Amino acid sequence: MSDKKFAFESDNVSIAFYSIAGLGDCLIARKVFDALVELEPNCVVDYCCVIESHREFVKAFYGDSKNLNRLLSAQEYRDNQRKYDLALYVGGCHAIFFEWANNKRLQAMSPKFLQCLAKIDDYNKKYILGLGNWKLTVGLRNMTSGKILGKNFFHFLSYEGALPIRDNKIKIPLLPEYKIKFDALKLNRYITIYTDLPEKERARPKVKAWPLRYFTEYVARMKKRFPDVEIVQVGGGDEVKVENADRHYLGVELELTKHILTNSLLHVGGEGGLIHLATALETKCLVIFGPNSAEYFGYAQNINLVSEVCHPCMYIVPDFQVCMLGAKEPPCMLSITPQLVCDVTSNYLRTLDLKNNA
Repeated sequence: MSDKKFAFESDNVSIAFYSIAGLGDCLIARKVFDALVELEPNCVVDYCCVIESHREFVKAFYGDSKNLNRLLSAQEYRDNQRKYDLALYVGGCHAIFFEWANNKRLQAMSPKFLQCLAKIDDYNKKYILGLGNWKLTVGLRNMTSGKILGKNFFHFLSYEGALPIRDNKIKIPLLPEYKIKFDALKLNRYITIYTDLPEKERARPKVKAWPLRYFTEYVARMKKRFPDVEIVQVGGGDEVKVENADRHYLGVELELTKHILTNSLLHVGGEGGLIHLATALETKCLVIFGPNSAEYFGYAQNINLVSEVCHPCMYIVPDFQVCMLGAKEPPCMLSITPQLVCDVTSNYLRTLDLKNNA
């Protein structure tokens, strides 16, 4: 992709696009990308990758789009931003921010596209811009509104219908050539687990992360009940290992991880990037919700376990490592016990006609 000309060198509507760099955020932004392409099918898009891992995510989640032209470095984006017809950023609070728009050229080339952008801009002026240090209240507002309205984050990405985002499905490619690598692993029946706990956060994990000792106990219980079902840990190369898991595929190529998730009987973990990825790949997930809202971040097709203790508090405190009650370990996550998660997992596996020892 990087050997191509810049999008603004084409005769079509050119867009410089980027998102927050997290795996889940980059994946979710694909809905905005596809909506823009639906509105302007011949647009040419350059994607700014703010860190190196961002490039792998973009290739894995957007590589099948004929509209994706080139991957930009942050410096290339800064140097060329105003040469594009539109430069935008998809934020972590499920909001879209325009950093540059050539309204005169867009009006001449695609007036309907410009009308959509104007609706988004008006919404931002009304609800989002000018919040300063209170910008995280965008997420809190969305999450609270979503619970009342019965809407999740896709609704807010659509800007009340300004963008054609009509469902909760994210289309991503699954490269067939990686099936050879997956087959070489000789995995049979297995479930996957995801801790979302990097080594650097071991002493101070995110409040939405299930405790590591809970994962250890959960794996032990599951191996007793279903000894023929392997427990496979997936995630980044910097994640803490759940030592008693049968296999660890941490830091492997993202394309291989996609195949592992696709063939998993069930994917288990707290809300995070690999939950969204597994759901996009149509793998059922068991999702543990503590400080964050299942109504807002959840998918109806998954098994969503929601704490009954003081939830949701996400976005009230800007630091996602801080429990509002001042607890070292958040009571909401502690209330969802390994036995409960094991019981729910077992009930689901039985629906797949898998027998257990319990």
